[in-house]
Amino acid sequence: MATSEKEGVAPRLERPFRLFAVEQRVLAQNVDGKVIDIGAMEAKAGEFCVRLDVDDIVVEPKRSAELALKALVPKLSFDYLDGLFTSEGEAEVAGRLQDFPNVEFSLDEA
Repeated sequence: MATSEKEGVAPRLERPFRLFAVEQRVLAQNVDGKVIDIGAMEAKAGEFCVRLDVDDIVVEPKRSAELALKALVPKLSFDYLDGLFTSEGEAEVAGRLQDFPNVEFSLDEA
């Protein structure tokens, strides 16, 4: 029996995700490879900000699309993203996602 089981603590279940900045949109990808469109990436005067389509989640202007994506990560929860992956259809992308600014991260499912 693992130590966490002895103490009555459930093991953490972290799920990997990726965010991409693609043509003024923010796309999310889950571990199954499904890609969905979750919001806008606006670029003004060399700064990038994010505004998600669901809820009032906003990232203030950053110097790069990648920094804006990184600033978005702490504002997301597993339940929020999982709900979007359940309700949204797959996004179509021209080109390779890996060629666009992106951020990899994990969220705790528990």
